[in-house]
Amino acid sequence: MTTKKLSIIVVTWNTASTTLSCIKSIKRHLSGFNYEIIVVDNGSTDNTLSLIKTEKNLKIVKNKTNLGFGKGNNLGAKIAKGKYLLFLNSDMEIPDDKLIDMYKYLGQNPNIGIIAPKFLNSDLSEQGSVWPPQTLLKAFKEFWLGQRLYSKFVPQSTQPIEVFSVSGGAIMIKRSLFETVGSWDTRYFMYFEDLELCRQIKNLGFKIYYYPDCKVIHRHGASGKSLVDPANQWRRLIPGSKIYHGLLKHYLLFLITWSGQKWQKLFSKN
Repeated sequence: MTTKKLSIIVVTWNTASTTLSCIKSIKRHLSGFNYEIIVVDNGSTDNTLSLIKTEKNLKIVKNKTNLGFGKGNNLGAKIAKGKYLLFLNSDMEIPDDKLIDMYKYLGQNPNIGIIAPKFLNSDLSEQGSVWPPQTLLKAFKEFWLGQRLYSKFVPQSTQPIEVFSVSGGAIMIKRSLFETVGSWDTRYFMYFEDLELCRQIKNLGFKIYYYPDCKVIHRHGASGKSLVDPANQWRRLIPGSKIYHGLLKHYLLFLITWSGQKWQKLFSKN
């Protein structure tokens, strides 16, 4: 088997144009680097497959139905030949070759289990991609006291820094470690699987790192937006929250966030 330095795994579902933009940005900026792109199509019903087939040097996995984020990524990882894996959302674009520097940094620091880049919005403003510890106290302080301590944030550091957890939209990991941890937890269809993977990696004694010099442009939620109307987007979080937090903590967090948001709306009117 011919080994690659890096396997880039992109799971897509009905995101034809954004997936193609993602692929093209990789090829544009990683020219000469020893990598492969694996696209896992989760049963798209648009023109995703016909469009990405116009691109050369791709491995394509075709699923008949939408298997979810974790299962899709696991199928891509099974055929990967890279020493390292990069799980990259289809709504991402890379603006330069700094991904190679992040790859090198991970290889030079064997105590790091997962490393992730800085996220940017389409207008190149910063986007939160790092999770703080998901505690009841932090939730209370954010939703009742207005201290942003629970939601995703942007670390104020220009150097690589250890963090609690990172968003699954762009995660790099050594393949052997990924196989040791047992792959993405397929109990999660979408959401919270990134927190779970980071938790499992830390349980093995490895660190989670944020690498701000490498940036990715994230056109947030391109696939998920078509699953449910905007007013009910929050409902997609419930199944994963119950698994990750456990039922008791999930309901306590729901009570804190729901009541806190109601209180803030009431307070803002007075």
